[in-house]
Amino acid sequence: MYSRQHCRPISTVEVGTAYESLVVSTFNELGAQLQRVGGASDKGIDFNGSWKLPDHKRFYIVGQCKHYERKKIGPSVIREWEGVMSRQEIDTLGLVAATSGFTTSGIYAALSSKYPVALVTLTNAEKNDRLPGKHNSIHGFVWNMAAEPFIGRLMVAKQHFDIDKVDLDDPAEFTIQLFWDGKPLPIVSSTSQDPVPEP
Repeated sequence: MYSRQHCRPISTVEVGTAYESLVVSTFNELGAQLQRVGGASDKGIDFNGSWKLPDHKRFYIVGQCKHYERKKIGPSVIREWEGVMSRQEIDTLGLVAATSGFTTSGIYAALSSKYPVALVTLTNAEKNDRLPGKHNSIHGFVWNMAAEPFIGRLMVAKQHFDIDKVDLDDPAEFTIQLFWDGKPLPIVSSTSQDPVPEP
C-alpha cells in the first residue's frame, strides 16, 4: 500500500492507526465518546471511552482493532481479549473490530465468553460509497449474553445496495443500520454531549 501524497509505502503501523481512527470516528458518529489509546504500552487496548444510549446509563468501552485484508479473526484473538477484559471494571463493554470479520469458531468463543463482548465487522467506508450516510462501513455487529445489559435493546438491520443482486451475503453489497427502541442511531439528545468519564 502506498501513500498518494508522498508516493512511499504505507507502514502496517500507519494502516493500523488509520483503521483505529475509522472505528473510533464511526462509533462517535453513533453517539459514543471514544478516543484512540494505541501504543507500545496500550496493554492490548486500541481505544476506550464511553457510550450513553437514550434512556440508558452511560457505560465504559474498551476496544481492540484487527486490520487484516482477508484473514478472519479466530478464537485465539477472542481468548486473548478475555484476558484484557478480566482486568476491566464490571461496567465495561469490550468491542473487537475487524476488517474481514470473524470465523465461526471466533464468534462462538465470543458468544460463550463470561465477559461482555461485542464483535464488529467494519471496513473502509470509501469502498462502499453507493449508499448515502455516515455509517455505511459497518457490516456486522453481534454480542453475547453478558453484553445484553449494555446494548441489549439495540436492533441490527441489513440495508442492501441493490436488492436484485444474486449474492445478498456479499459484504460489499450491504451495510448495517443500528436502531435503539426502533429509532436509527444516532439519536441526538441533551445528554449526548456529557463529559467522557475516566475508564
